[in-house]
Amino acid sequence: MLFLEKEYLECISKQIFPGNVRPEFQYWTFIQRFDPNNYYFKSIDIAKGLVQMKQDIDENYVSGINQHIKEVIKKLDRVFRDELAQDGITEEQLGLGQKRDPGRYSADMKSPWQIAYEWLWEIKYSRWLQDYIWNNWKQRAQTNIEWIQFCDRPAGYASKGMKIPQALPKETIPINTPLSLKINFERPGSYLILFNRGQDKQGNTTKYLVTPSQAFAPSYQLLEKTILIPQQDAILYEDGIEFDTEGKEEYIGIVIDNPLNLPWLNPDPDNPALEWQGKHLKEVWEQLRAQDNWRVFYRDFNVVSANI
Repeated sequence: MLFLEKEYLECISKQIFPGNVRPEFQYWTFIQRFDPNNYYFKSIDIAKGLVQMKQDIDENYVSGINQHIKEVIKKLDRVFRDELAQDGITEEQLGLGQKRDPGRYSADMKSPWQIAYEWLWEIKYSRWLQDYIWNNWKQRAQTNIEWIQFCDRPAGYASKGMKIPQALPKETIPINTPLSLKINFERPGSYLILFNRGQDKQGNTTKYLVTPSQAFAPSYQLLEKTILIPQQDAILYEDGIEFDTEGKEEYIGIVIDNPLNLPWLNPDPDNPALEWQGKHLKEVWEQLRAQDNWRVFYRDFNVVSANI
């Protein structure tokens, strides 16, 4: 199992088995039954493998494997019921409240553990990925807050000889005001992947890839020490960056020596601002492992009414 997949299962297990003393049989049932490498194995074969692998699990575990799976599903449902319901997964689909053996389903039906598995890996996993990787990068980010700043739009913005404006004096940015992003790095020739995540006061979330993107910055190579976004050939060059509601905007920047080989990093006029998902962060995460020299930066801003 890959590192992120293993970390994910452990994270979920801590939520469904809280406290210092966990039910070991159910824990190992969850870890093994929901391991992607074991999907095509029968539950009874997984149970037999556990008996051979773990000295504290005896033969009685094999005959009770289906009940252990049902108890695991009960705990998953108890912890994530609201989330499951929002995703259209009912308790009936999970075999809860029914006496039917969860291991006996016709060939054309998905068993409760399969439905739970698909929700864990096809829906929940992407949500977990984006938060896990974002927070991991945030924790290891360098604290230089001047790497990214908002600034007023300079007069004569379309002029090739424009001067770089001063940054706004506060860590707040006003709503309904066209602004520019000023990026400062002492690494000309390197590349900047810039992710944005915003949340308004109603809890609505936006997630955009800023660089590279057709909307903000088609080129993500840092040709000078200081650059302004939107770039001259970006869709928003004339209009600037503007926020229409109060909330919080977060930015994570990753500076690398060499460009990454990811198709979605090629600016697309038909999708000018990619709305990133967990899978995009995962692909960057994996390719960064092959980069010897990369740094990550983080900063957040409060978006406030212009009259504050």
